[in-house]
Amino acid sequence: MKNFSTYLSIVLFVVISSCQSTNFTASWTTKDHQARNFKKLLIVAMSPKVPARTTVEDEVVYYMRLKNVNAIAGSDILPVDRSQVPKEKDKIMALLKSQGIDGVLTVSLMDVKRDTKYVQGSNYYAPLNFYGGYYSSFYSYYPNMYTNIYQPGYYVNTQDIYLETNLFEVENGDLIWSAQSDSRDISEVDALANSYARGLVSHTIKRKIIKPNE
Repeated sequence: MKNFSTYLSIVLFVVISSCQSTNFTASWTTKDHQARNFKKLLIVAMSPKVPARTTVEDEVVYYMRLKNVNAIAGSDILPVDRSQVPKEKDKIMALLKSQGIDGVLTVSLMDVKRDTKYVQGSNYYAPLNFYGGYYSSFYSYYPNMYTNIYQPGYYVNTQDIYLETNLFEVENGDLIWSAQSDSRDISEVDALANSYARGLVSHTIKRKIIKPNE
């Protein structure tokens, strides 16, 4: 009984986790845009919170590299205190070029909508032969009958996170691509970073915004 209940809990967790997803709801590109192959793409999360910033940057870098895109996290080369980043165009460009960076992808928070959702409980029917072979005979089945396993419902706090993503070219600073995304049923930064990173990489490659290295 205990093992089966544990199994059911795992299944429920997987089902609920799979509901977490990021969708890109709007996007813009230059008229003459073609898939760009960057020598080194810098990922910059625009957040004052260092842990959140590094988590998002690292997740995006991880999934970009899985698709053969050479990306690095902004936290690797930019000051922890982003107010210390040079404001003059020439100085910023010199810093980026010194690191071999030719593209910058920024991520910024647009809005957060919080909600509390009720996850309905479920009944799971399981013949007792699952536990002890009671179904092998009517004489063992009859006195034992069956079991009905109930998983009680519960409340979860979720957030819908709305992000803006911009892709810039380092050489002239031009905006190449911009998009808005909606990450639903997110309860923590790690879940957001993972969902967003997977959605971002899939979207930019399928839509030929970014071209992986060959």
